[in-house]
Amino acid sequence: MNILLAALWSAGASACFSVCLNAFHRDILFCALLGSIGWILYLSIFGLTGSLFGGYFTGAFTVSIVAEILASYQKKPATIFILPGLLPLVPGGGMFNTMEAALTGNLTKAGTLGYQTLGEAGAIALGIALASSSARIIRRIRIKTR
Repeated sequence: MNILLAALWSAGASACFSVCLNAFHRDILFCALLGSIGWILYLSIFGLTGSLFGGYFTGAFTVSIVAEILASYQKKPATIFILPGLLPLVPGGGMFNTMEAALTGNLTKAGTLGYQTLGEAGAIALGIALASSSARIIRRIRIKTR
């Protein structure tokens, strides 16, 4: 039940963010679905392995791959789907906790939290980069075989 509720909240956040980005009304459902899928994968991988970084990477990679596929079918830029889809994965809470610890003078905790948040952001960036470059390679192979 908790995963379903989290999926619903992440879908709502992604849908609202896609409205803020002025996405077309037919794209809002896809953006919400991507946000939900990414968050469910993050929770599942983190629950199974205990790895925050693996969960963030898997969620970001999957969202980016599906966004690239949607973009190619709908003849739109992948960014329309990637940005709202990744919104639930952004480690904003970790950054807030890092800054709070730094401002209260607990520099050891701030360093630990900052390192963890940086790793989470790096896992997300790596997932996006691998998905984007994989899609580009596949596109080039498909063009050459025609």
